[in-house]
Parts: sequence; structure tokens; C-alpha cells
Amino acid sequence: MKAHLDLAHDIGARNLLLVLGEYIWQKEVIPPSVQWGWAVEAVREAGDYARENGLEIVIELEPFSMSIVNTVDLMAAFIREVGHPAVFANIDVSHVVLSGAQPSELRKLKGLAHHVHFSDCDGKVHGDLPPGKGVIDFAPWLRELAALDMPGVLSIELEFCPQPDRIVEWVRDAYRETARMMAEAGLRQR
Repeated sequence: MKAHLDLAHDIGARNLLLVLGEYIWQKEVIPPSVQWGWAVEAVREAGDYARENGLEIVIELEPFSMSIVNTVDLMAAFIREVGHPAVFANIDVSHVVLSGAQPSELRKLKGLAHHVHFSDCDGKVHGDLPPGKGVIDFAPWLRELAALDMPGVLSIELEFCPQPDRIVEWVRDAYRETARMMAEAGLRQR
């Protein structure tokens, strides 16, 4: 992780996105509380290194059943337990939707989040589609994000384009739709 933080520093990034991964052995053998503790300890250590280098770490919620942080409640608890001034939440809208959360649950992350991933999904499977290509009604999510008044950025996260020869169009569509929705929500000038 320190090498990745060094790279982030060298290229002038503000933060490093960290996906904690999944509990090993289906939460058996090594108790989940021990694995949680290891994650907290490692992120605190990485947070120290990030802060020394003028960076932040943003933790991503993954909507999979064995992910260490897979709900908004667990994200808030993790960030609070780490309790580090360089460690914050990343709000991945499609991941939060897939975790079963409602837009109002983002309020639990007020003061804890500094980054947003914006993508769509089919409502059932992880996919990071361009906004507007899935089922998410983004208006209530954007209202809640605006209310968080967080000092960070919103970035579009896209996964595999099913038609590689149309990747540029895929990215353009994602950008155009995101800009439109953000402007309608008053989160973007232009």
C-alpha cells in the first residue's frame, strides 16, 4: 500500500482508493472481529503514511456478502473506528444501491466521506455501467450527496464495455449524462 501511496504522491493525486477485500474462509477459522481489527490497524498505519505525504485514503464499500465493508452502517463504523484524519469513505452509488441502502442512509456518512464513484447498475449485479444505462434513479442520491457538503470529488467509474470498439462512446455517454444530472441537481455549473 505504501508503494501505491508513493505512486499517488508522485503523480499528484489527492487520494488513494482502498478496497479492503473480503473476510477469509467465509468468516470461519479467524473470527471476523480479529480480521476487522487487522483491517483497522493496517488502515491506520497506511493513514499515517498517507498524511505524511499529503494524501488521503478513501475506503470503498463493496456490495458482496463477504466484504469487510459492505453496508453504509459498516462503512460508518469502520471509518469511525479507524478514527484517522487522513481516512475517509468513498461513496460508490451503484455499490450502495446493490447493498440495499436507501438514499437517506448516506446521512450516516456526513463528515466521513470525501469521494464519490458515480455509476449505474442493473439493480442486481455489480457492473459499473454509465449513468443512465441501468436502473438507478439518481435524483434522490444526488440530493443526499449535496446535503453531505463534502470536500471531495465525484468521479465516474466504469467497468468493462461489452463492445470494445465503442469504448469512447461509452465514456462520452457516461460523462454527458453525469454532467446533465449534476447540473439539474445544482452540483455543477454550466
